[in-house]
Amino acid sequence: MSMLRIPFHEKVAYGLGNFMPTAITATGGMAMYFYTDVAGLSAAFIGALLLLVRIVDAVWDIWVGRRVDATRSRWGQARPYLLWFAPLLAIALVASFTVPPLEGTARTVYFVVAYIALWCAYSLIMIPFQSMLPMIAPDPDERLRVAGVSSFVQFIFVVGCAAGFPMLKDALSDGNPAQGFQRAAMLFGGLGLLFTWLCFAFVRERVPPMASAPTPNLRADLRALLASRAWRAGALAQCVLATLIGLPLASCVYYFAVVIGKPQLIGPFMGLGGIGLVLGVVLSDQLTRRLCKKRVYVAAMLVGAVLWTAITLGGPDRLPVVFVLSLLANICLGVSAPISYSMNGDIADDIEYRHGKRVVGTLVATINFANKVGAGLCSAIVGLVLSVTAYQAGAAQQAPEALQGVVALMSVIPAVMAVGVAAVMGWAYPLGRSQLKQLNQQLGLRRNVAAS
Repeated sequence: MSMLRIPFHEKVAYGLGNFMPTAITATGGMAMYFYTDVAGLSAAFIGALLLLVRIVDAVWDIWVGRRVDATRSRWGQARPYLLWFAPLLAIALVASFTVPPLEGTARTVYFVVAYIALWCAYSLIMIPFQSMLPMIAPDPDERLRVAGVSSFVQFIFVVGCAAGFPMLKDALSDGNPAQGFQRAAMLFGGLGLLFTWLCFAFVRERVPPMASAPTPNLRADLRALLASRAWRAGALAQCVLATLIGLPLASCVYYFAVVIGKPQLIGPFMGLGGIGLVLGVVLSDQLTRRLCKKRVYVAAMLVGAVLWTAITLGGPDRLPVVFVLSLLANICLGVSAPISYSMNGDIADDIEYRHGKRVVGTLVATINFANKVGAGLCSAIVGLVLSVTAYQAGAAQQAPEALQGVVALMSVIPAVMAVGVAAVMGWAYPLGRSQLKQLNQQLGLRRNVAAS
């Protein structure tokens, strides 16, 4: 097995590449308010726009992944995209939070184009950025270390961006909300551009691509993905995990508003959850240095399932119990984050060994699509449970069934999903420590022969 070690400063530099994608997703929570209350668009229109973006994503992400796989440049396969398209993403972010001096249909068209451009530019950064991980770290264990540092930096950005954007748009508004949003977006875009270019400058791709760009054959590459047991299990696990991560975040607003009756605790609760994620990343690094990361992942999900189930014991008179259990459950999610992140590279290696194809970009695009499906399922599950239990929006008093439904969204339902992820990874995912060691050795020999 390769003993190549990535310098710590390079791991941090790779982590800095998380800022721009994190800023886009973190500000997404403010986008609905901006478009309805500041830009004056209807909520129904925004819902249709979000659906349109998801449809465009399904095709665009695959195209971007294919372009990464086909790219050959002196900077590598993925790094050039960070150099070329970071300015485009920064401009698109500002444009999406700018109210133009237009009226009627022209304003509507502007926001449609700006919002679609934002998420298309997002994919031009996010997919190459995630594709870089197996290219910069050929060794699976070192790849996990890079993913750990990257996840640690990312969670800091998540907390900072989620809390910082609302505060900045108020501080920079000078009494004009539209101006506040635009200036905050400009600051975030500038920081994102700087951090993305630092990532480009200090990170190196070490795994050489195939000798020449592959002949475009999407059908054959998708068949290679579908034939991979590791990809099937990984995509399913990522989809369920995305739903699992989103459920407590989406339901805690209802939980503290109608079950606990203290909506002012939503912010501290989410902040504590972010701390738990960061602590989990640190713990993950220590555990996976000694144990098989697949087993650590499965154990983290099972322990998390127990903790989420125990939240049903909480309530208005047991708030410390709820906070402590949630903190511990988020630590479990933090433990799984770098492992899940590093899986893409492991799956790419497995496909390269079995099929002679290195389709990292296409693989990352499909996994990203699975994540987006999971995020969509999260919203659907919350809406379905609230509807079935007769939740009354805005009502101070809710029926017992509605309260039970909200509690289930915070506890039992995430627990069931955590068990599902553990089952998929434990029984269906084939790449444990011994398999990865053998795979890395065989691929190393094959690559050396090809390079000689």
